[in-house]
Amino acid sequence: MRAQAKFVTAGLSVFAAAAISLALDKSALAASVEEVALLKTTNREKVLVDGAKKEGKVTFYTGLIVDQVVRPVKDAFEKEYPFLQVEFFRGNSERVAQRVLTEYQAKRYEVDVVSGSAATTMVQRAGYMQRFFSPHFGEYPSELKDSKGFWGSTNVYFMTLGYNTRTVKPSELPKTYDDLLNPRWKGQMMWSTSRGSGAPQFIGNIFVTMGQEAGKAYIQKLKQQNIAKSTASARQILDLVIAGEYPMAIQIFNHHAYISKSAGAPVDWQPLEPVTATNNTIGLAKNAPHPHAAMLFLDFVLSKKGQQVFQKVNYLPAHPDVPALQADLKPGGGRFKKANYLSPDVLYDKGNDWVDYFEREFLR
Repeated sequence: MRAQAKFVTAGLSVFAAAAISLALDKSALAASVEEVALLKTTNREKVLVDGAKKEGKVTFYTGLIVDQVVRPVKDAFEKEYPFLQVEFFRGNSERVAQRVLTEYQAKRYEVDVVSGSAATTMVQRAGYMQRFFSPHFGEYPSELKDSKGFWGSTNVYFMTLGYNTRTVKPSELPKTYDDLLNPRWKGQMMWSTSRGSGAPQFIGNIFVTMGQEAGKAYIQKLKQQNIAKSTASARQILDLVIAGEYPMAIQIFNHHAYISKSAGAPVDWQPLEPVTATNNTIGLAKNAPHPHAAMLFLDFVLSKKGQQVFQKVNYLPAHPDVPALQADLKPGGGRFKKANYLSPDVLYDKGNDWVDYFEREFLR
């Protein structure tokens, strides 16, 4: 009887040990993304490095330009962590988001880090982004990080006027939104119909700045200026201005004008405050297959060291302490102070309304 009791006790001990082992395994699996993403322990860096060495790579889906910035970021990160490789896919925000959604619906979890002007929000609204913590979050203002921790910012964009310096005198330049209503500019301006960086976003900034009623009254006046419309990108619109097709463009990227001016083109930019501002976001996929490596990558990109990579390739770093190569391209650099950051959530929730309003008033 005593031997039978010992056998039963031993059996229970083996069963208990197996159960504990299984529970630990399940706990480790459950912690593989969420707990790694939210890790705040004093040995956080060591935990991430040790885990990343076993993972070997990080997969990055992004809307950023490959040769201009993705490869430099990849090279700098791999130099910092030589045991890791960055694999990437590039597409616009819609394409990045669609690829993630398609993979997740098929239960294929290939992406670690998602980046784009609106991609993280689109993926987040589908339930496929993971909140994360980075020690660098505290260095960023509230408008450049998600209050719930789903995304941070890699770089910022500021939309301004772009003008041909051969045909527009400095004394003629519009200094305010009301100046665009001057009869001098009737039929002399153009803008892009692009949702992401064209007229609809300009309209959104006006609505946010002036309020819906006053904003619509202003847009109705602007409509009488017969602004030329094109499906071309903001960069292509600026090129048309440089070529002399039109004296001035509304809603172009100010750093594009700076780059072209530096290369000798007859072009410059003029801010109208508050300047339309957007940010490129970056975040962690919910079922990231390489969470440790992904967190190292996110920390690096958000750090001053990572932000300096963006700076060196003429992007505008999101980090407030890392200036642009040409400092006045960012607020506080001497050329403008006020900017309205249209957050990814605002663009997601209001973007269709702005597009509909633009198409109804300007295209029909």
